[in-house]
This record gives sequence, C-alpha cells and structure tokens, in this order.
Amino acid sequence: MKILFMKIRILLIALLFIYNNVFTETKSTPRNIIFLIGDGMGLNLVTASLLTLENDPFKEFQSVGMVITCSADKLITDSAASATALATGYRTKNGMLGICPEGKNLKTLFEYAKKNELLTGLVATYSLTNATPAGFYAHVTNRSSNLEIAEQFFHSGIDVAIGGGSNYFLPEESGGIREDNKNFVDSLISKSYKYYSSYDEFKNSNTNSKVISLLANNTLPVASQRDYTLGNLTEIALNKLSKSGDGFVLMVEGSQIDGAGHANDEEFYISEQKDFNYAVQEALKFAREDKNTLVVVTADHDTGGYSIIGGDKENIEGGWLTKGHSANLVGVFAYGPGHQLFSRVFENYEIGRMLIELINPGVIWE
Repeated sequence: MKILFMKIRILLIALLFIYNNVFTETKSTPRNIIFLIGDGMGLNLVTASLLTLENDPFKEFQSVGMVITCSADKLITDSAASATALATGYRTKNGMLGICPEGKNLKTLFEYAKKNELLTGLVATYSLTNATPAGFYAHVTNRSSNLEIAEQFFHSGIDVAIGGGSNYFLPEESGGIREDNKNFVDSLISKSYKYYSSYDEFKNSNTNSKVISLLANNTLPVASQRDYTLGNLTEIALNKLSKSGDGFVLMVEGSQIDGAGHANDEEFYISEQKDFNYAVQEALKFAREDKNTLVVVTADHDTGGYSIIGGDKENIEGGWLTKGHSANLVGVFAYGPGHQLFSRVFENYEIGRMLIELINPGVIWE
C-alpha cells in the first residue's frame, strides 16, 4: 500500500509539472508583442530561406501553423483586406482598411493596445500609408487614399514609426504632394514627436519622445541598395519602445518581398527575404533576452506562386505561377509566452483575434 501511495504521489507531481509547463505556458500573457509580416511571403520562399541559410531564424520558432488568407469577397486577398483581418480580427473586402464590408470602423490591435496603455510601433520599407502598416491604424474604404491615411496617422498616437511616405505628410511647397497645404510632419513635431528624414541621423538619436522617421518620399530603396537593413530599423524601434518597461506592440513589415514576387524576380525575392530575416533575428534576440515577449511571424498572402524546381542548396532554382497573388496557404511562426496558441490551421482573422485577446482578454466577437 505504501508503494502504491508513493506511485500515486509521483504521478500527481508529474501531472502538476506538465500543467505548469504546458497549460500555463499556453495561457501565459506576454508583456510585449512583436508581429512581423512578410508581404507576399509564401511558404516556398520560407523553404528557400531554410534551405540556403545555415542559421535561418525560422528554425528557432517553437510553434508553427498554417493560415488561410481569403478575404470577405475574394478567394485571393489583397494586402488591405488581409492587413485588416490580421489587425482587427475581422475579414473585409479587398481594398478596404480597418472597416467591415458594411462600412463600420473596426477596432485595431493598436487601438486595443492604446486602451491598455501599451506603446505601439510600426516599421516598414514601403510608405507608412501603404496597406499593411495602415491596416493597424487607418479606417478607409479605399487603400489608395494615402493623403487621408496620413492624416489618420496624425491622430493615431503611434509612438514609434519608421518607413517611407513623406510625400503624403508634406505639402507641395515642402517637397510633398499634398494640395491642402497641411503639413503633418510639422503637426507631429508640435505634438512632441521627434522627426528624422535620414537613417544616419536617426540611428544615433537618443530621445524619450515619440518618433516618426520618414526615410523616403514613398518607398525605401530595395534591400540590396540600402546601407542598413530592416533588422537595423527593428532594433532601433525595439530599443525605443522597451525603454519604459510598460509593454508594447510592434508591427514590422518586410514590404518589398511582394514587389519582387509581382516581378517574378527570384534574386530580388530572396534578397528581400534575407532582409526580412534580419528583422526576425532582432525580434527573436530581444524575446530571448526579455523572456516576456511573444514574437509572431506570418504573411498577408503569397505573391507569385513561387516554387523550388531545381539547383542545389548553394544555388536553388525557382519557378513562378503568376505575377499576382495566390490563395496558397502561408505560415505562422511563434516564439515566447503564448506561442502554443499558434500551432494549427487558421483563418487569417483568427490570428488578429488571438493577438487582441492577449492584450485585451474578454473581447466579444460578433
């Protein structure tokens, strides 16, 4: 009998250990969330990265899932509808940002973050008014409404923003394209933002103020023509957002993977993926050291239908199915507290809902 009780005790201790290390890990709430989106990053591009890079960061993720990317009205989504799903937890029609198909504004991950007194940050290599970054703060019926989106950025309260798009923030007399004479750079400065228009100036900045850095009129140079990486920009954003210790949500977009896919340019495609990988590495490095940060990586859709068809690990050869988007599944990769939530097949809007629920438990989804 004594031996039986001992065995039962050992079993109970083992079950308690499993509960503490599996169940509680699944339910744990991170202080920070870093959400990285490879625009157009299909699974076969991730495969190419894994095959060719010995220390590929995608090998470090603790949980992996698959994502269906359809929009509310199309089998094949565009970036606006997909960004809306990922940022709000609701599907919408292609071309729409931050609103439902009926035209009602949808609350975004960043708006929930602000409600819960978390800092917010955006990093992109396209304009900050482009579909994916804009999906986290803007509400417009047409993703091409860059001037209106820039004005909505002014009201968003985002703490750190790095990307292109000065054209849409500045009037014509200041080098932009606004015809309404509104200067949202000056307006942001008047709201205690620090503004930087060059990387060299920005990289050495040391300020506790909110920051906006517009490094190009519209789109940043491609990765191969920059003397800094998306990883460098991500590191700067993380340093600034983590200073207070109050928690933050950062979205980083590998924007130009999509353009390479549309061009069916394999060298360009893989170059942009490598640039995105630098950002993933910085996110994982931060999360490993912080131990209270969830890193989630996904794509808004696949672009090009790229597939590996030959070559070897030193020189792979790919082929293309389209110059547009496809409905192929994309991956979702997670590391850190709560990572186990991301290990199944998802609809894209479910990713948004899980991230929102992590910072705002008890959301009621209609």
